[in-house]
Amino acid sequence: MKKVVALVVFLLLSKCPDMFAQVAGFGSISGTVRDATGARIPGAGVTVANESKGVSRELVSNEAGVFTAPALVPGSGYSVTVKLSGFSDWNAKNISLEVGQEINLNVDLAVAGAVSEVTVIEETPLVESTKTGVSQVVNSAQIMELPINGRRVDSFVLLAPATVADGTFGLVSFRGIAGGNAFLTDGNDTTNQFYNENAGRTRITTQISQDAVQEFQVLSNGYAAEFGRASGGVINTVTRSGSNDLHGTAYWFFRNRSLNARDRYATINPAESRHQAGGSIGGAIEKDKLFYFVNAEVTRRNFPLVNRLINPVFFDTNGNFIQTCTATAAQCERARRFLDRQFQTLERTANSELGFGKIDWLATPRNTLSLSLNALRWLSPNGIQTQAVLTNGNGIGNNANSTVRTRYGRASWTSIPSNTLVNEFRFGWFKDRLYDSVNPALIPSETGRLELTVAGQANLGISRDYPRLNPSEQRFQFADNLSWIQGRHAMKFGFDFSNTQDYLNIRRGQFGSYTYSTWTAFAQDFSDNPAAAKRWTNFSQTFGNPILDFTTRDFAFFVQDQFRTTPKLTLNYGVRYDYAQLPQPTASNPDYPKQTGTIHSPTKNFAPRFGFAYSMSDKTVVRGGYGIFFARFQGAVLQTLFFSNGVYQPAVSLNGTVASELANGPVFPNTLSNNSNLPTGSVDIVWAAPNFRSPYTQQGDLSIERQLTPHTSLTLGYIWSRGVSLFTNQDLNVGPAGPPVTYRINDASGSQVGSYTTPTYRLASRVDGRYRRIIQVENGGNSYYNGLSAQLKKRLSKGFEASVAYTWSHAIDTANQGGGTNALFFDTLRSTFNGDYSADKGSSQLDQRHRLAVTTIVQPTFTKNTGAVAKFLVNNWQLSQITTVASAQPATSTVRIVGSPFTGAAFTGSMNGLGGSNRVPFLPFSNLDIDQTFRTDARLSKLLPVRENVKIYLNFEAFNIFNHISDTFVFTEAYSATNGVLTPTPRVGEGNQSQGFPDGTNARRAQVSLRVVF
Repeated sequence: MKKVVALVVFLLLSKCPDMFAQVAGFGSISGTVRDATGARIPGAGVTVANESKGVSRELVSNEAGVFTAPALVPGSGYSVTVKLSGFSDWNAKNISLEVGQEINLNVDLAVAGAVSEVTVIEETPLVESTKTGVSQVVNSAQIMELPINGRRVDSFVLLAPATVADGTFGLVSFRGIAGGNAFLTDGNDTTNQFYNENAGRTRITTQISQDAVQEFQVLSNGYAAEFGRASGGVINTVTRSGSNDLHGTAYWFFRNRSLNARDRYATINPAESRHQAGGSIGGAIEKDKLFYFVNAEVTRRNFPLVNRLINPVFFDTNGNFIQTCTATAAQCERARRFLDRQFQTLERTANSELGFGKIDWLATPRNTLSLSLNALRWLSPNGIQTQAVLTNGNGIGNNANSTVRTRYGRASWTSIPSNTLVNEFRFGWFKDRLYDSVNPALIPSETGRLELTVAGQANLGISRDYPRLNPSEQRFQFADNLSWIQGRHAMKFGFDFSNTQDYLNIRRGQFGSYTYSTWTAFAQDFSDNPAAAKRWTNFSQTFGNPILDFTTRDFAFFVQDQFRTTPKLTLNYGVRYDYAQLPQPTASNPDYPKQTGTIHSPTKNFAPRFGFAYSMSDKTVVRGGYGIFFARFQGAVLQTLFFSNGVYQPAVSLNGTVASELANGPVFPNTLSNNSNLPTGSVDIVWAAPNFRSPYTQQGDLSIERQLTPHTSLTLGYIWSRGVSLFTNQDLNVGPAGPPVTYRINDASGSQVGSYTTPTYRLASRVDGRYRRIIQVENGGNSYYNGLSAQLKKRLSKGFEASVAYTWSHAIDTANQGGGTNALFFDTLRSTFNGDYSADKGSSQLDQRHRLAVTTIVQPTFTKNTGAVAKFLVNNWQLSQITTVASAQPATSTVRIVGSPFTGAAFTGSMNGLGGSNRVPFLPFSNLDIDQTFRTDARLSKLLPVRENVKIYLNFEAFNIFNHISDTFVFTEAYSATNGVLTPTPRVGEGNQSQGFPDGTNARRAQVSLRVVF
């Protein structure tokens, strides 16, 4: 590996004397200087300035007539002046530059004397002539003026093409890839690498204040080589800075249940309140030299949780208990009363404090230093579960007190050695600590801290996950970059190093877990069991060391060039190399020392990128590209490989249908004191395949963008992606498939309507009798995405701004993606047939065929009168809205196994004895549609111009204003399997959740706010 890294470093140094990484928090302004005949003019003096920000760049057009000012801070108020002896001056004013944007100007100089000066009032170009990828910027005006729930700005990501919601907790999927995104703040990585989610994850309200964010860029497909560690999308946030002008805000947002609608699955509409208050101020400590910006925000929320059970196996539609119980009457009644704790409204609160500060120092015209720090403190008793209503018991049986401490800082130094060189050095520090503890009030006296599942109903006890510090993550990042302009080439060279430490304190399952296949068996063990009989189907318990501390070192190099081959054609091409130096296990299993003692660090992560933009005219651009994009290694993957080697944290699992294992197990509700003297074959091992590698995506796009009017543009595009080497797992110990068994399929009346024959996995075929499972994590998964997109943008003019984004897509995979399952649960087998991932190929859980997002901002002027009545009553109203219409995402039908699927089965969780996926194997994958989405969020604002530089905004916002509630999940159990007979389960496909982010429900919510701007 050292030779590979050295070779890449040598190649970069041979091209340029310095290196750089992502210039992800900036934009650039460039142009071509020409005379009246179209000939390019070298030697013209160019000044790029922004008076408010103290920016002034002096440039000279090169021999190709090209000038470029890279690494400019995004913002409005830029101007460009071009001067050359013998020609009239050329000026462009009022240019707004967005993050990641490359504004390209055509500068046509007139001969001196023809006119004294040419002045252009230049708006941001609607059609970017050099842009090659699929991206979208959510600017400052949209962030502040569109309705936003919870003040979490990354919620706007779903306005971009090729995106869908991944579950109901705020996760987002790009092009059918689960958990493959990168989150940047001012160019620095602020991704929680353990979960591959944004800092603090999605349980928190937000990890940075809305008022601290200037804008952010969403890179959906085909982004440049400077961006990496993401197989999905990149969300690139730019924070606010101070300026020569003093500006500030003070705000308060409030809601209660007065206008809230009741969730579809709640029996009551509990009292709820939320206060969010804060303020910001920014200005100059020294004009044109030293600027500051500070923000602080506090949230206080009370949001009780309604917990219920509506499992159709347990209750009818009227809530009557319908489980068959053949134990004694007393035993059955005590067991039923145990469920009463599941029907309650649980007190839950959330308190958070946010702070952000930033200093920008223009030390010299060619040297700028920037320092920033962001901090979050979050505390939420009973707040692990953020949903408003839970109908599966999660609110009681899988809940905990949540605490989050997130902090990150950045230091950057940007220098301009010459007119053709810009260098930026960046340092980043990131700390994300997530600790969760069990509320003692949730622990049932009858079972203590046991995890309990009965007849397929989980969450009847307490979750196996808590307490946990999972993780405390700290990262130090160093990056350096250099931009070099040479003729028609704009080259970038980059290096980025990250040192990420994950510290964990967790022993999942340490208090024991019982599973019963029938309610009768549970009732008999639950009480009046003097004979100490054991009727459980499975028992498991984890032992070993709860502490884990490991460090991942990530190296990245890239070379990139933008080549303007002709005035109409721009090529962007480059290559990126990523290397993750993975930590190695501190303890290995002596039975398999090589397999469990080594985790292979892939060395072939070369990612070429290519894109083009062809200007058919000043108003029409055709663009396209192709690239390879490698995912980062998640800490959760490494945690599984460290913990689950059979030695570090041995997890004992006993099968109650095997007499020897049942005999060695405990009597309910007891647990094992240690893991000695247990039958062989009760512990699992997990290791990584010898050729373990990084998953990656191949991405391609082709689009055409056309300016329809001076303020309107239309983009039509095709987006393609293929996920390769996605993480999968197989059991190397289960042995080959054996003799088939045939199941009888009955209808609801008990009459046979068919049969199904499946190959089987049997205990007698186990390869190594010392272990239960030997799971190998490998790269056998694939995904396929095809999408068509249309975007219509109307820039603000005459008091109206709008955008329309429509995507048709089809996402297919073989890896059962969605909700993080591609990385977090490798100790659990997920395929239907061992190692045959193609058997599970079908529409992804992330498949959403149609998605439409419409935003509008209307600022009408009712009268041209400027009197007090006009200002304070008639005019200065604004109405904005976001409407989302989307087709249903799918779910997959399942089978619940009662007892053992057949005599001698290796495992009890599936029809074929593999214990992997419990889907109905003779039905298509993703065969159930959940629900369509029809939602409108709206904001009505009234501006009160108190003074020229002081404004007050009064706002009313409603989310899902028409209260069109959508189901977000359905009952998936289609059959129960008992003694070889499949019996249909009622209400399959019926809705059972209507959740949403960030309120925990998609029922209507409303709030009012007051905002003072000066």
